[in-house]
Amino acid sequence: IDQEVKERAISCMGQIICSLGDNLGSDLPSTLQIFLERLKNEITRLTTVKALTLIAGSPLKIDLRPVLGEGVPILASFLRKNQRALKLGTLAALDILIKNYSDSLTAAMIDAVLDELPPLISESDMHVSQMAISFLTTLAKVYPSSLSKISGSILNELIGLVRSPLLQGGALSAMLEFFQALVVTGTSNLGYMDLLRMLTGPVYSQSTALTHKQSYYSIAKCVAALTRACPKEGPAVVGQFIQDVKNSRSTDS
Repeated sequence: IDQEVKERAISCMGQIICSLGDNLGSDLPSTLQIFLERLKNEITRLTTVKALTLIAGSPLKIDLRPVLGEGVPILASFLRKNQRALKLGTLAALDILIKNYSDSLTAAMIDAVLDELPPLISESDMHVSQMAISFLTTLAKVYPSSLSKISGSILNELIGLVRSPLLQGGALSAMLEFFQALVVTGTSNLGYMDLLRMLTGPVYSQSTALTHKQSYYSIAKCVAALTRACPKEGPAVVGQFIQDVKNSRSTDS
């Protein structure tokens, strides 16, 4: 069959399930299995990802449990493919799945996705980075128990991106929202003071001095976002900053 016909058929069926899925009864699981098979096909996988995103966002709360166990790891594997549209579509699908089906997702499924995120958080593609950060924000709000895993390579990439002169606009806004969501989860070693030290470290360090003004701006915005989420920390931190500025031995940074 012509590829375009296949893609239109998948999109059409996705819309039918999204709008009328509660009327399919016993036919729904077998229909979803067909989507799973199309997800494994290189030619139809992007269209299938978009259809599943539509279904997962349906107000009918379609029961996707029959395909999540196998489907989520497949989606995670798409994040390492050298196809930008597929990465963006997959991140959108995973985000809506986390929002609407968190009670059906296991820690192993979440870990499979988190393993693929570090390479996506990079100044080389700010839109992909923004989508990845938005996914992490959703995770922090809906599935905070999974955040202990981000304290390694994922957080290193995030902090590195904050220091990039290219971080601005939508990507910066996504970063601010993420830090606000993260700091209130109470995750070990990711509290207010922990994150503050990570963010402001280069400002105080002469060996890792920042070279771009935009980096200082982004760090300041992130610190402000953290403090807004934890207002009780504000007076002490602002007081310390004032003392640092007054200190004659402080560097220009």
